[in-house]
Amino acid sequence: MSNRSDLEKHALNLGKLVGNLLTIEMAARMFIAEHEAKSGVNFATQLPTLKAGDLVENDAFSNPDDLRQTLRKYNKRAPSEYKIAIDEIVNLRDALAHGRSFGFGNSTHLRLLKFSRKKIGEKIKVEQAKDMDDAWFSANILLLNLALEKLTKSLNYEQKEFI
Repeated sequence: MSNRSDLEKHALNLGKLVGNLLTIEMAARMFIAEHEAKSGVNFATQLPTLKAGDLVENDAFSNPDDLRQTLRKYNKRAPSEYKIAIDEIVNLRDALAHGRSFGFGNSTHLRLLKFSRKKIGEKIKVEQAKDMDDAWFSANILLLNLALEKLTKSLNYEQKEFI
């Protein structure tokens, strides 16, 4: 990366993406919990008091569902106007979680590569190759903001903007 300002902007945008991805999963789990009789009653009072080692019910918050499974369950229960783009969100999350990002030369942005887990002969396939430039961040922040807007509306929550 060429200078400190570019690096700071990149870090801020990356933080927005990660924070929004975490919020999307939690909001989807909250929506599912509210629509499941067994978990809807307890989650608001139990979650803040849990400690390591506690045993809890297997519900929308505690189950091992991955992000794709959780979003599918959400979309299955959500009204059609609140359904969200599962593949785009999961692909972004997977690239950030399992990819490699790096700066190179005098570039003003980082590059993100995600590799397959399976070999093809002795080679590994590149699944994603993205330049994490301003346009990439803007498009992905918009994608996640639209999903968050739908999730908060489906939960009847007020969405707050952090400055």
